Amino acid sequence: MTARRFRLIRHHDVSGVSGTGPVAEGVQFTDGAVALRWYGDYPTTTVWDSIESVIAIHGHQGATEVEWYDPDPGPDPQLQVRAELPPQPWPELHSAPEPDTEPDPDPEAEQQPAEGR
Repeated sequence: MTARRFRLIRHHDVSGVSGTGPVAEGVQFTDGAVALRWYGDYPTTTVWDSIESVIAIHGHQGATEVEWYDPDPGPDPQLQVRAELPPQPWPELHSAPEPDTEPDPDPEAEQQPAEGR
């Protein structure tokens, strides 16, 4: 399986920022995740969990549509998607390391000369 390319076509610029016509290009990966690259004076790349999320945020109720370059390949029978895992926010996936409980040694104590030497 391969990724599927697309671009966003804006028919009406609701925000007054991006203009009309092609405003972004992207790719939908085999697992459904999307990487989106915006055109314009300040190009930006964003990552989304699905094309539905992109449309929900940037579609502006039909003012912007997805134009696919590649046909829908359908599900990949070799892809093992772990659907039993619910989406989790970043801290839940990668928690911070536990703080070091031992105090740092006093660096000045090591530099002081020992008594009687």
